[in-house]
Amino acid sequence: MNATFSIHRLGLTIYKELQEKYMIILTSIGIILMIYLAFWALNLIDGEPVSTAARAASAATTLSIISCLAPFFLYKNENRRMEGVFYAVSPSSTLEKTISMLVICSVIFPLLSTVLLMSLDSLLTLMPFEASYSGSIWGSMFSSKEYLDKITNILNFNTDPMSIDMVNRMYDTINPLSIPPIVGLALSQSAFVLLNMLFRRHKIGYTLLTLLGIWVIVAVILVISAVSFFDNIQSNPDIDPELIYQWMITMYKAVTLTYYIFPIAFWVLTYFRIRRLQY
Repeated sequence: MNATFSIHRLGLTIYKELQEKYMIILTSIGIILMIYLAFWALNLIDGEPVSTAARAASAATTLSIISCLAPFFLYKNENRRMEGVFYAVSPSSTLEKTISMLVICSVIFPLLSTVLLMSLDSLLTLMPFEASYSGSIWGSMFSSKEYLDKITNILNFNTDPMSIDMVNRMYDTINPLSIPPIVGLALSQSAFVLLNMLFRRHKIGYTLLTLLGIWVIVAVILVISAVSFFDNIQSNPDIDPELIYQWMITMYKAVTLTYYIFPIAFWVLTYFRIRRLQY
């Protein structure tokens, strides 16, 4: 079955897994909605209006955290030696199981949770309270331009006009390269799917330790690079600002490219992990 693929069997696999996991999906989304309601209630107590930018950032952060945790409770038993036996003997190929996992974890769950959370936010804007929400944040989750516009509107750049001009130029350049938050939910989730299938026990703990180790290594590299970069600027005060601008744009493009490449690599590795699981 590892080398076979059937659209009909894939559909049955997705349908079967949704039947098994729909309560977990609904419960998880319910937690998201309750957290958002708690934020809204705290805002009413505080009595201060909340900007659409703050609400968009809050919604995106909440959805990101829950979406990254989703693989750990949606597919927590599939790679375990005893609990995963039924998953191993199911009449689906490895490719079908991987695609089904991708559809449920990275398409259905993020999309459904986002739509329901945005719907709740819209309902809250109708509440007749002085400090209630106003305006819509629907577009912020589905449009990178609208999300960045909202976030940058609350930032103050207390700097000289030349630097402000460079910031504006960078913003105009990177805006088209940015991805909507809803797409970011699906892409960033791929690493957690892979780690969930790699670890059989203490999945979340080992995942956090792994990510912490990676974060430390990346942070050290970034700090060393930043120190070296600013040392070069200080030692060369006549350096053309245009070169700095081009360097920063190149770095952003490289980071954006890896943000698309890594999820593909993670899902390929997940496929091979599922294929080679030993029960």
